[in-house]
Amino acid sequence: MTASVTIGNVEVLPVVDAQIAGSLDFMFPQVPAEHWEPWRQNFAHYFNPNGNLLLNIGTFVVRSGGQTMLIDTALGDKGRENYPDGNLLANLREEGVEPGDVDIVVNTHLHIDHVGWNTVAGDDGEWVPAFPNARYLVQQTEWDYWTQPDIAAANDCIVDSVLPLEGSGQLELIDSQASITDEITLIPSPGHTPGHVSVAIVSGGERAVIIGDAAHHPVQLTETEWSVVFDLDKETAIKSRQALVERIVNDDAVLIGGHFPPPGIGRLVMLDGRRVFQGADTA
Repeated sequence: MTASVTIGNVEVLPVVDAQIAGSLDFMFPQVPAEHWEPWRQNFAHYFNPNGNLLLNIGTFVVRSGGQTMLIDTALGDKGRENYPDGNLLANLREEGVEPGDVDIVVNTHLHIDHVGWNTVAGDDGEWVPAFPNARYLVQQTEWDYWTQPDIAAANDCIVDSVLPLEGSGQLELIDSQASITDEITLIPSPGHTPGHVSVAIVSGGERAVIIGDAAHHPVQLTETEWSVVFDLDKETAIKSRQALVERIVNDDAVLIGGHFPPPGIGRLVMLDGRRVFQGADTA
């Protein structure tokens, strides 16, 4: 069983779908190799034996106000080229979460590794919502961008994991600052994608932020100007990341990163005059 963390009255449980490795020159093509040396020396656990970054793909089960929600649905098992098939549904079941138990699915954005388990193949071969009782919440700007016919046609994950939601009766297009429960609110954090959002938790005097892909890796919380190859608008992504870091520090909030080494939960602390992410089994 995976360790969960409580933020006031809210429980956050990380659940893995799959894990991959990304090469530095691919993930961060603008960062000179020598700039990685301090990280190799002091944070060796971030790298695999080949020197590539270890990246998690998963979801967070969030329980708030009697609602069970998933923040992103990871990669899926749809045979994606260059990606492994994931095991999220089985791993959720191991944690006691059945598909029918999920009340809300929040997609922080509509990239391939965040929407994969939105749908599964139905009896007739059509793609149907994997969580039959859930409201699927997608930010309006994000939906409008990715469902443009030419963009959708170029992204299989939109065709099989996003567009089928439209006729399901379960899709809700929402504002980037929407309140999901009294304790859960979205934070606009565009740049990685046009409508990317993060998720703020405020409960019982405690705070946390699930940052989506505002940072793919803990190094970006220190090197906030380092952008990944997947950021569609790098300048805006940098500004969003810096604003989130400032907010998290000012609020003394727990920081939760989906692609960080599991469980992806920790705090920003000062080390040798620089702010770094300190992960923990519980934070």
